[in-house]
Amino acid sequence: MRIFLLAFSLFLPIAASAAPAPYYQWQSKLDGTIICRQTSPGEGWEQLDGRPFRDLNCTMPAARIDRPSSVPGFRPQPGR
Repeated sequence: MRIFLLAFSLFLPIAASAAPAPYYQWQSKLDGTIICRQTSPGEGWEQLDGRPFRDLNCTMPAARIDRPSSVPGFRPQPGR
């Protein structure tokens, strides 16, 4: 029981920092149809480009936040 509690307490911070998976554009090899999904729809599809998106319509690009490793929790302010 103690081992389970120790493993659970070590896993808890990892689960708390989880984020939703990004969406990507996929193009059909058969007819060129473009769809937006988080994972590959199958063998007949290829990823259109490597740009991640935040929404399921692939209209809002996923923003990359650069954080210095020396300052935990740092978030740069836009426009500075």
